[in-house]
This record gives sequence, C-alpha cells and structure tokens, in this order.
Amino acid sequence: MDEYLRSRWRQISPGAGDDLLTGHGGVEAMVALVVQLQRAGFPVSMRDLLRSPTVPLLAGVLRERAVGAAGEYPAFADLWAESTSVWSSPVRTLVPLAAGTGPPLFFVHTGLGQVRFIERVVDHFRRGRPVYGFEAIGLRDRTRPPLSMAEIAGQYIAQMRQVQRHGPYSIGGFCMGSHVAFEMAHRLTEAGEEVAVLALMPSAFSLDAGLNSIRPGIRQRPPGTGLQDLYLERLAYVQLMVGDLDLDAHRSEVLDAFEQTFWLDGVKPEDFFWHAVVAAATAFAQENYDPRPYPGPALVFQTARTASGEAADWSPVAPNARDLVFDEPDSLAIMRTPEFGDAVALP
Repeated sequence: MDEYLRSRWRQISPGAGDDLLTGHGGVEAMVALVVQLQRAGFPVSMRDLLRSPTVPLLAGVLRERAVGAAGEYPAFADLWAESTSVWSSPVRTLVPLAAGTGPPLFFVHTGLGQVRFIERVVDHFRRGRPVYGFEAIGLRDRTRPPLSMAEIAGQYIAQMRQVQRHGPYSIGGFCMGSHVAFEMAHRLTEAGEEVAVLALMPSAFSLDAGLNSIRPGIRQRPPGTGLQDLYLERLAYVQLMVGDLDLDAHRSEVLDAFEQTFWLDGVKPEDFFWHAVVAAATAFAQENYDPRPYPGPALVFQTARTASGEAADWSPVAPNARDLVFDEPDSLAIMRTPEFGDAVALP
C-alpha cells in the first residue's frame, strides 16, 4: 500500500517526498490525490490527509478501509438521483435586486450560485434603473442544474425576456457567471437583439489569486474530469478552508464562513452537500464550454492582482473587449466606483 500511494503521489507531484503537505503543486496536488483515491474506490477524505499527512500514515488509513465502502460524505450519485430534472417545471431563479425605471441591468451569479450580494452596492451604479440577478438553478431547491453553458444561457434568457421582451440589453456576470453572460450575449445578438452593455467580472472575490480570472475556453482540470470528481474536489477545498472541522457535523459553521468569505447567503445546513453538487455542475459547464469569438463590445472589469497572465486576457474570445483594471480588492469594491457606473450606463 505504501508503494501504491507513493506512486500515485509522485505522478501528481513529481520529485516529492513522503510529506503530503509540502509536495510540488501545493494545495491543488493534495486535492488531486484525494480525488484520485476516491475515484479508485478508497473511502478517504481531505480530513484523512490532514490527520495523516505522510505517505506511510495515509497508507495505514487506506489499509483499514474497505474499497468501495461508504465515504465520509453523501455520495454524489445519491444526491443527484434524489433531485428533480430542470425540465420538469418552469425555472424561476431571476430575483429583483432594486426597483427603478428604464431598461434593467441583469447580473449572473458566481460559480457558487449566489448573486444577492450586489444588493449592498447596487445604488452606487444603477442610476435609477431596475436591477435583477440570476441565481444558480438548484441553489434554493433540489433542481438539477443544466450541464452546458448553452442550456444555462437559454434558461436565463427565457426568464429575462419575461421582464424585458427585447433589447437593448445590459448583462453582467461574476466569475463563472461572466462566461454565462458572454454566451447569453452571443445568443441574443444571433437572434437579432442588441446587447448594449456586456459587463464581465471574472475575478469576484478579494482572495482570488487568478484562478477565477479566466476567459471562456481555458481548461483548469484534466480531460475527462466528471461531475463526481468536481463534487469531491469542491468538498476537499472546503475541508482545507476549515481545517479539521467535521463538514457534516458543523454545516452551519461552514456556511457562516462561506457567507463571510464568498458572500453566500441563504443556503440551509441541510442543503450543504447539495450545494456542493450545484457548484460541481456549474464548474462542469464552465470546463466543457467551447466559446466562439464574440464580435460585439464588452467590458472586462478586473482587479490589479488578477489582471495579468494569459488566462486573464479575453481578447482571443472578445476582440472588441475593453479592459478596465482597478486597484480594488474585489468586484464589490469596483462596483462602488464612479467609473463602473459610467461604464455600465446606457448612452
């Protein structure tokens, strides 16, 4: 077992020793190891790795567990099977964020599904216009989210047209939601509608170090990464965030931390693991999105710390995009600036 585990670890982190906390690749390597072991049938979690952080210690844990036994968390397949198809009833995830007059502004959620956080800054930029936000399908109920960017965009356009039948449209998006907004703009222009404002905010949070500041089409994971892998990956990252805290026993505390760090609100403790499924589904759609170049105008709002690097350059998919870089900690701070209000205002 020691050699089996050592071989897997060194494939992920070449040249690494037996210490699982100090290998090349850092946190991403640790998460990859846990997910690979779970895919191989070992019921281990990131908490096991944190408690047994060397190859011999973790090998001892593996020897004591039967392959295929139930793991520490609810199985993805069980949660998915207990949910409802997105096609079984009309989807209603568009929420009003501010009342007003004139053409509305529409914003698409982050990869974690939330969008209501912009209520706290909406009066800084809306200039009397109404504002709406799309929450992720499945965030407030057990509806399975669509698994393609095209399907998500189609669902959101259908809801948007119930509020505003025709353009010009003003659309924005955060993190993964910037990719959804991008695809929505494509579909609307192809249908002969005008998209007056396309505001893309690929790096939403102050703790982003570039991971979320990516244009559509950039792959972050190996080919063949599936929904279950992304669910397990999500839980592994959450476990690293809260250390040795038992995720199942301390759901409320973990969600409180998410509210403070990621602006997540309203997810019930009993839906904690389902929320990881929703996040996995949105990540799957993003990973498998093959964008076409968008010919229309676009605005890319980035923080100075996330605006550099090839992945942060939207010009290959949005050649007419204008980059606006701010020395601000996150997207909420950017949205408080007069420059943001000027940029998203209609002529």
